[in-house]
This record gives sequence, C-alpha cells and structure tokens, in this order.
Amino acid sequence: MNKNLFVFLTSLSTVLLSPVAPIFSEATAVEIEQKPINRLQIIYLAQSKSYKRAIDLYEKYHTVQGKHDFEILELMAKAILEQGAKSQDPQNQLLSIYAAGIAGLASSYEIIDAGINSNNPQTQLATIHLLAQIQDDYIDHLLNKAMASDFLYTRLEAAYMLSARKTKNATGQVEALMHKLPPQMSYFFPELFALIGTTESISMLRHMIGDRFQPTRIEAILSAARHGRDDLLPMIRSCATHINIGEQEASAAALGFFKDSLSIPRLKKLSVSNTENVQLSALRALYMLGDDQAKQGIIEKAKLGNLFAITMLGDIPGTDRDLIQLLTEEDLSIRFNAATSLLKRKNALAVPYLKEFLIRDTRDLGFSPVFSPGNSMRALKVISSVQQQSKQNHYDFAALSLSVREGILKDCLELHEEAFLKIAQLIIETRQNDLIPLTVSLLENLKTEKAVELLKIKSQTAGAPLIRAYCNLALVRMKEPGPYQELLKQWIASNKSRELIEFRPSLAWGSRLTDTPFELTPQESSSLLIQAYQVLAEKHEEQSIETILDAMRDGEPKNLPIMAGILLRAMQ
Repeated sequence: MNKNLFVFLTSLSTVLLSPVAPIFSEATAVEIEQKPINRLQIIYLAQSKSYKRAIDLYEKYHTVQGKHDFEILELMAKAILEQGAKSQDPQNQLLSIYAAGIAGLASSYEIIDAGINSNNPQTQLATIHLLAQIQDDYIDHLLNKAMASDFLYTRLEAAYMLSARKTKNATGQVEALMHKLPPQMSYFFPELFALIGTTESISMLRHMIGDRFQPTRIEAILSAARHGRDDLLPMIRSCATHINIGEQEASAAALGFFKDSLSIPRLKKLSVSNTENVQLSALRALYMLGDDQAKQGIIEKAKLGNLFAITMLGDIPGTDRDLIQLLTEEDLSIRFNAATSLLKRKNALAVPYLKEFLIRDTRDLGFSPVFSPGNSMRALKVISSVQQQSKQNHYDFAALSLSVREGILKDCLELHEEAFLKIAQLIIETRQNDLIPLTVSLLENLKTEKAVELLKIKSQTAGAPLIRAYCNLALVRMKEPGPYQELLKQWIASNKSRELIEFRPSLAWGSRLTDTPFELTPQESSSLLIQAYQVLAEKHEEQSIETILDAMRDGEPKNLPIMAGILLRAMQ
C-alpha cells in the first residue's frame, strides 16, 4: 500500500472515531425538535383515514401550542363523518348519519346527500329523520330525491315529511307514489292528504271517501275527522247510512269528533245496531254530544269484557269504580286494559296491577294491538313469550311491547310522587334494564328531594354497573355535589374499548300506535355511552375534549363516527 494513502486512512479513522463535536450543535437539534407542525398535515392524515396518526400529531401540536385549535378539530371530525357517510359499510354509514344529528350539522349537505344515496334503507330513514331537524329550502330537494328510493318505507317516510312540511309539490308526490302501489295499499295515504291541507289535497281526500276499496274509505273518513275537515261532513253523514259496518263505525266516530248535533238521530239508530262495534262507536259519539245515557251503555259493555269499551272508560270521568272492579278479572287482557284506563284517570290504585305488566318474568308478557273493523277503536291484547313470537311473526311484538311499557311508565309520572317513586324503585331493584334509561330520566325531570335521594342511593347499587352509571349521569346533569362526575369518567374509561353502538329495533310504517316519523333509538348501554360523552362535551372544558380525543384514538374503532359527532358538539 502506498505510504501516503495509509497515513491518510489512519488519520481519517482517528477523526471519525474520536469524541468530537457533532455535525449539528445541540441548539440546532432543539430547533429541529421544536419545528412547528404543519396544520395541513393533520387534516391530510384525517382525510386519508389515518385517524390515529392524525390525532397523535394533533396532540403534539396541542402540546406545542398550549391550547386547542378548534378549526383543526372541526375539520378532522367532519372528515370522519363525511367519509363514514360515504362508506360502503352500512353500519358505518348509519352511525355517521346519527352522529351528524348529535353534532347538529344542519349545513353539512355532503353527509345528508350521502345518506339519501345510501343503499341501506335504515340509513335512508335515519337521514330523513335528520332532515326533520333542519329548516332549509334545500331539504325539500333532498326529500323529493328520497321519493325516488328503491325502498318503500323510505318513500313513505319522505312522503310523510313532505306532507308535514306542506311543501308545494307534496300533493303531487304523494299522489304519484299512491298510484305506483297496489290499490290495497292506498289506505296509507288519506292521512297524508289531510296533513297537507291544501285545496288540492282535500279534493283527493274527498275522492278517497268514495274510493272503491273499503279500508281506504274508512281511513279517509277518520283522517278527515282527526284533522278537523268539517267541510267533508256532508259526505261523512251519508257514509253513516251505508250498509258496510266498518264505514258505519268510522262515520259514527267521526260525527262524534265533529260534535255534529244534526246527526244525533242517526247515531241513536246506530247505537242499537246488530254489530257491537258499531253500537260502541255510536255510544261514544252520543256521549261526546252530551248524552249521559250513552255513558252507561259503554260501562255495561266494559263489564262484559269488551276491550274497546274498557279502553274508552279511560276518557270518561266517573268510571273509576267500574274499572277497579275489572282489575280482578282472570283474563290478562281485561286486567291490563282496565289498569291502563284507570291510570289514564290518574288513579294510583292501578299501580299494584300494572307491576305485573311492567316487570318482566318467565312468562315474558308482551302486547299485540287489536283494532276494530272500522279502525276507530284500539285496545291491547296481552300475549306471552313475546320474544319467541317476534321471531316467528313479521310483526315486531318485542319493539311494540317495550314502547307500551315506556308509555305506562310516563303516565305513572302523572300520579302523586309516592306512587311514581314506588314504581321507579321497583324497576331499578328488579333490574329492568330496558326501562332503566327512561326511569332515571323521569326521576331526573321530577327534581324533588325524594327523587334525588333515590338516584343517590341507586348510584351505589352493587353488581349493576348500568344502573350505577345511569344514576351517576343523571346526578351530574343535575349538578349534584359528590363524586358522580369522577365515577362517570371511570365508567367511560372502562367501556370505551369494548362498547359498540347499537340501535333498538324501530316499528315499521303502519305498525306504530301513533303517527310519528321514524327515529333511531340506541340500545341501553349504547345510549348511556353516548349520553355520558355528551355530558362531558356540554361542559366545554379542555379536559372533556381530551377525553373525547382519547376515546377516538384508543377506543372501539366502530364508535369513531359517534365520537366525532360528540367532539363537534363539544365545540359549539
């Protein structure tokens, strides 16, 4: 080897291996470490669906800035919701639409458009429910778009919403949909025409009173009565003379609603009809017109076990004693309808008998609706093994039964406080988890000293984390002093990684006991998780935002859209 080359290599190795100063000074390294994070990079990562990396980078950015950047957080959250709404995963789509409702994104038409264009019918229905919360002319355009859906329930919900909003083309859209369906389904539409209330729609309703299909005629008569269309009264009077018993019953009911004194002679004839349902409808109409003798006729039919008559007594003063006598009947349906009618009379004597139907046992009792031929009267029949029957029948008895039990619980709030507290305590102690959210909410709204004390006691219930968490949530919302917020945060921390947002089954169009639009309702544990985060969000504290971001980064990935919606809510 060349001597000069050897000397050069030796010198070079000495320099490289010696502990001399680094190429970059210590000060330069600190400058690199503290180099400002590009805000656009955070947004880019979120839009690239690298949500965890985006949140990690944002937290570094937050540490450097020393405060939250609400603009970045809003863009991140909206990116998550928009991508979720456009996702091919039906569950992700549905959650994103629901989350947009939590966030109150009235102007985020990208999300709403994606929901309307979804191939999932439940997502379309949820989007229409979201549209109901928005007052904007563009909503009419989206509802018209929903009328072209491949799913009938979506079109019916959109038609209902257009009718409720009384849009200019509502009558034409509803009529067009009606003509696309078999004549047997036209009975869905009189209510919509009556709801619109324009000259054109009432003309359609008048035409339907004379429709060749009997159920449509009946529904048209009842819809006219429900919406006070007394301009159709002459036609309804003539229908009361028809031979069809369904039309006679519906017409008698309508004449009672209109309090049409000119029809009293006809109603008296119908009250002695050979058909019991026609008699009962006419007797109720006569009672509404001031005939006290008709009241006794209804009571007599109730004593004979007629469920429709028993239900009617709930609206008639002075019938408490007659209802109390029916509470000891062997027939479950008689006892139930008598107890609910007595509850409607605000009589606390119904409470002990309602426990049998509110508290689920091995019989798994539920309810099935019973309608009269003229559809003007309704009662509920008690059935057993409701979960099994729901699986074997197209009708969701389980969802209906829960709705009925919740209705009973709400009516109990109208009783004196002691009676309601006994029911609430029983529901909590027997751990009726499906009724716990409503029970706690009613106690929270009651706001009395005894209601608060019950919540505090039950917030310590051993072996019942759902009950404890719901009670803690209520106490936090009521701003009661104590460890309740900390306990709620602990519950959130222990559930963020395994809770999955799920929704309760909703009653389909035509199966609901009232004319209400579709609405998503989370399952009990899911609802609790959402509400817990919402309570934190409404405090608008920096720590609350950090808790939400932590759940978005480390929690159940399928909950991400919901958390994004809550994050947007927290910044409002």
